[in-house]
Amino acid sequence: MQACTLDIEKFHHTCPILPSHKPWLVIQGALGQFFIDHAHPFGTTCASSNASMITNAVVNIWQAEGVFPVLKYEDDVKVFHVPSESGPFHNSGFSYDYNHAEMLHHIAPLSVAWHEGKGEDHFLFVTTFIGFLWDIPGKLVSLPDDKQLKFHECIQRFLNDFQGHLCHLLDVNKIHGSLCHTAFMYMEGHSHLPSLLNFASSFHNNKLITRYPPHSMMTDLTWWLQMLEQCDVSWPLHPHGPLQDLGLYVDASTSWGIGIVIGDSWALFQLFPDWKAPGRDICWLETLVIELLTYFLEQMGLHNCRLLIHSDNQGTISTLDKGQIPNSHINLSIH
Repeated sequence: MQACTLDIEKFHHTCPILPSHKPWLVIQGALGQFFIDHAHPFGTTCASSNASMITNAVVNIWQAEGVFPVLKYEDDVKVFHVPSESGPFHNSGFSYDYNHAEMLHHIAPLSVAWHEGKGEDHFLFVTTFIGFLWDIPGKLVSLPDDKQLKFHECIQRFLNDFQGHLCHLLDVNKIHGSLCHTAFMYMEGHSHLPSLLNFASSFHNNKLITRYPPHSMMTDLTWWLQMLEQCDVSWPLHPHGPLQDLGLYVDASTSWGIGIVIGDSWALFQLFPDWKAPGRDICWLETLVIELLTYFLEQMGLHNCRLLIHSDNQGTISTLDKGQIPNSHINLSIH
């Protein structure tokens, strides 16, 4: 199997507006005023859904013409082709039913404005999509070298510019957005993001004021810097495997402590009298007990497996699914 990435140029701006709608389109200014703008030379914020409908038409036509599978994310389109015994197009020793030119021929009447500087002009075994490098034969996903270098330089610049100096909300949002994307590759990084989000929240959406970055945030950025210095980081694209129920149960009580059951074995941990503190509540206990369970499972030699853990705290379950939470005590347990 091979894949090819296509990118639509100025995705939102090129989405056409019905002539009958133009006199009634309104834009909002920076200070909250509203203006009628019948021309809309730069497109509309709400055009994302409209443009997606156009891209959906592209995908539907391709599928009807035998071009599939196709993945779509906003203006990024990823088209695959699989080897065919009687395919007229040849590449790397395989035959296929269509190539790049034939694929575009099927949707030529739509006149899609494909970006010449982005995407790929032929099908590849190793391809980029939504900012990641996908190795199809090797079943691996990684961060492209240029992206890794870009994010590393972004963090280093922030540390140099704002260590002990004031920064704006925009400075924080930029680096937080980049790291949210990077956390798809660096899974442990999820729990190193809340300090940035908590600091951004302290601005109360005021883009004009400045604040000093807290120590916790700079510590997390230093961790990210070290992670992005590592080379050849990739994740295997393999199924999780069958879900195994080994009889793993956890529970917590604020009046006594926490308990763990692993099959026929169990463990109890009683709380110290002064355990409770701001941020330490029942949700922290329910997360802590899963952390302790993980240590037991590690000592049992269990690895690379998919296990069912029974917990009755939905907040803890959701937090562990996300891999992060603003609460620093719970976040430390996720660490």
